Amino acid sequence: MTEKFTVVEVFELTGRGAVAVLNEPTGRDVGRAHRVQLLKPSGEIVTTQASKEWLLRRATPTPVEDEAFMLKGMRKDDVPPGTLIQFLDRPDVAR
Repeated sequence: MTEKFTVVEVFELTGRGAVAVLNEPTGRDVGRAHRVQLLKPSGEIVTTQASKEWLLRRATPTPVEDEAFMLKGMRKDDVPPGTLIQFLDRPDVAR
């Protein structure tokens, strides 16, 4: 079973690469690499690794935990608006 999530924002960390912010929690552990495919609006499919990082964590008044994924070998321009990320593994399995 694969899961798809919409990329809602992309930014680039100088010297590190593209970071994609997703539209909902994925259930994956922080810091683990997962095989993913980027499904671009053009129809192009790119396979890479994504490592989860916490974008923002707040505990008050309501817990908010936005997820972001560092995309190995990608730059901001490689992830256009409308891109989907499809995970090729289960949430509890790192690759």
